[in-house]
Amino acid sequence: MLSPLRLWLAWLRLSLLLAIGYGLVLLAGFQARAHREQDQGLASPLPASAAPAPPFLGITLYPEGLTAPGLERTLIGLAGAGFGWVRVRLGWETIEPAPGDLRWQEADRLLEAIERAGLTPVVVLDGSPAWARSPQDQLRPDAHLAPPADLNDYARFAGAVATRYGDRLRFYQLWDEPNIAPHWGARHISPVAYAQMVKAAAPTIRSVDADATILLAALAPTADRGHTAQDEVYFLNRVYAAGAAPYFDAVAIQPFGFGFTPQEPRQHLQTLNFRRAVLVRRAMLAAGDGATPIWLVRYGWNRALNSPWGSVEPHHQIRFATGALEIGYRHWPWVAAQGWAAHAPALPDSHPLAGFSLTPALADGFRHWAKTATMHPRQPIPTSREMIAARPLATAPLTVLPAPATTILPWGWLAAAALLWLWRTWATLRLLPWRAKPAWLHAAIWTALLVVYYMATWPPLIALCWVAAALLIAATPALGVGLALALLPFYFQHKEVQGVDRVWAIAPAYAALLCTLPALLIWAKQRPWIGSQRLRRRASVWPPATAGWMAIGWMAVGLLGAAGVWYWPAYGQGLLALVIAPLALFTLLRWWEPARAQPSRMAGALFAGGLFLTLAGLGDWLRGGGTVADELRRLVGPTFSPNHTALYLERTLFLGLGLALARQGWQRWGMLAACGLIALALALTGSRGALLLGAPAGVAALILLKPSIGNQLRRLGRGPLLIGLGVGIGLALLLAWAFGPRLLNSATVHERLAIWSVTLALWRDYLLFGVGPDGFTWRFPAYLPPNSPLDPDLRHPHNLWLELAAQGGLVALVWLAGLALLVANWSWRNRHGLAWPQVGLLAGLAAAVAHGQVDAFQALPDLAAWNWAALALLLSWPAQPKTAAPQDSGSWTSLADRTSSSY
Repeated sequence: MLSPLRLWLAWLRLSLLLAIGYGLVLLAGFQARAHREQDQGLASPLPASAAPAPPFLGITLYPEGLTAPGLERTLIGLAGAGFGWVRVRLGWETIEPAPGDLRWQEADRLLEAIERAGLTPVVVLDGSPAWARSPQDQLRPDAHLAPPADLNDYARFAGAVATRYGDRLRFYQLWDEPNIAPHWGARHISPVAYAQMVKAAAPTIRSVDADATILLAALAPTADRGHTAQDEVYFLNRVYAAGAAPYFDAVAIQPFGFGFTPQEPRQHLQTLNFRRAVLVRRAMLAAGDGATPIWLVRYGWNRALNSPWGSVEPHHQIRFATGALEIGYRHWPWVAAQGWAAHAPALPDSHPLAGFSLTPALADGFRHWAKTATMHPRQPIPTSREMIAARPLATAPLTVLPAPATTILPWGWLAAAALLWLWRTWATLRLLPWRAKPAWLHAAIWTALLVVYYMATWPPLIALCWVAAALLIAATPALGVGLALALLPFYFQHKEVQGVDRVWAIAPAYAALLCTLPALLIWAKQRPWIGSQRLRRRASVWPPATAGWMAIGWMAVGLLGAAGVWYWPAYGQGLLALVIAPLALFTLLRWWEPARAQPSRMAGALFAGGLFLTLAGLGDWLRGGGTVADELRRLVGPTFSPNHTALYLERTLFLGLGLALARQGWQRWGMLAACGLIALALALTGSRGALLLGAPAGVAALILLKPSIGNQLRRLGRGPLLIGLGVGIGLALLLAWAFGPRLLNSATVHERLAIWSVTLALWRDYLLFGVGPDGFTWRFPAYLPPNSPLDPDLRHPHNLWLELAAQGGLVALVWLAGLALLVANWSWRNRHGLAWPQVGLLAGLAAAVAHGQVDAFQALPDLAAWNWAALALLLSWPAQPKTAAPQDSGSWTSLADRTSSSY
């Protein structure tokens, strides 16, 4: 026992160590950021098979308002300023104002002038005529920027352009800025719909112009990720997910400098600067595409005041323009072309684009750069038939920009410091007393801690809350697991923690498991369990150990799914959420003594989580929240859909019934009242899968697994049974009347059938191992037919068997069939000796399996964790009630041991 002074010093040392630990984490973050800002891994050149490119330097021209002689003079001036290609828009709405009425006069004049000036044309096929738009896009003043209702109409227009100009064109950009409004009309931004546009138009162009180079639409720089704007990285990832990679030859982006210099090293989605090009390149490498070049079709700094792109002084504009060219030309070999933002000589000075237009000084800067660059050529780049020969220019030294700052501290020193910190922190933790405080003080501390954590946004305060929770859990170890179980349905109410230039989304249940780790380490240190005779004796009376092998099998399924992965960040997240975290919970509940010794408390915590979800959902519904479908306002709660809420509540309902029937007196009636609230919330979700499949299956499982229910019902007599039957029929009729339009809606049935058909096509290509955890979202869009009404962002195929087949292939289906047979066989053989909570758990799983025939079973993180927690509790329930009182009667664990006999 430490003296008060030494105890105070130990707590002080722990506080200092925590501050040092946080500093080490920050230092590692800064180190990683510095490593990324050196563009590590991005210096490799494009392969020889990469798409041909025009001369490196180009410009986007806005010819509106120019006369024919003015256009000629402008283009000759651009060629004299060193530009090799010019990007122009061919508006579909102008060329084809009526179906089949093609008017080429303006396009002919523009392209002929570009050719006479010795420049390479890059055309942007953009816009839609009124006759091709959907009704929702007709009324907007910028409606011509909306995509067509039928993508085949756009493909025919693109084919007509290639047919007419194929002998003088090679570079076609399909659409422009589809990742921001209003360039995708009045609808939500949809990268998958845009990918289908590319998949429709590119083959049509190539069928008449075999050597065409197809550019993706130039993506606008934005930090948003919503319905009206999506950042370039996410948008491009979804384009790859839709299977568009074989249909384009280059990625076009617009890394404007805004208020930063071209040397600004930050590479973060929230930072709009020139180096956003590096973020896009990293996304392409993550998608496995290192062979496709990037075109910086529009870059630049604006000199006009109050410009939406930021404003710089004219002399800085010149310096930044040439400095950015140096970076792209000398340090980014994967950049095939780089174009200045705009030249709009006929626009008034008040127009925002006028601040990009060339001045004599800016044109001289480009001319000087072009002269020096030709004397230091890059690797040989294939040339197209339209490219002009490089003109001999005067030589001048080429300035190479310095690389960003090197690492802050060698990684070896950081690793050594981390090991030293762990050693001293562990030694300090061992000095502190880990006894439970009085119950009232414990509850007060937890209440204050949860309130602070809910409101905290400052990362050090969030970390401090985690440390405090870990200390509290160390005193009562099982509390951490119980807290994780209770927080499962709030997975999407995560806490965002800003770490240097990364944001980490930490789900509440994961935070609770993380805070349980110190308690687990302390317990393992104090109780050597490897080879323990005590453990072997207990293992002999546990249910069959096959469940442990099934858990190992599920981990193997998740790891084998890596064979079908292309987007590794999603695979890592899916492996954690759908495999590692549920199995960690299963392992703690099944084999960690503090949690395994009190399954009744653990089941109560699991039920409490569903009850919290019910109360949150009902409160939101009473305030007018929810979503309306089929004339019914459906309860949603803290999940992202009514069906998701129903999938969790049906599991909770039958677990609650099992817990209620195991109790007596007022406790039973209180639990049944809570189950009534859950049943009400379940009905208000309007989930047909829950009402027509899940609930009946759960009731059937209760009757089959507890034959005594039938005997008890028969003892009631005919009168009460008839009354109960009448009440049941009345409730069924009331539900049918209230939910009539919902129940009779057949549209979602056809939608499910279409989803299943597409998923079968996906599974055939990944038959053995599937596409990995969370891989469905990143493979499903590629199999959607053009103009498909299906949601391209589905997270699961709405069928238990297809869900497992897509995720883990045949291996996962075999695993699922084996697990189902084992659980069914064990449950049936032991049905006469099952405790009521076990029956409730099995009924909840039966309801989940039945509902899973038309919806998710384990594809959502909270459902996957519930399933594995239920399996662990089911198999770990004691066969006989405990009689011996625990030694530490003041702990939360011992209280559960005393009450577990009532179950």
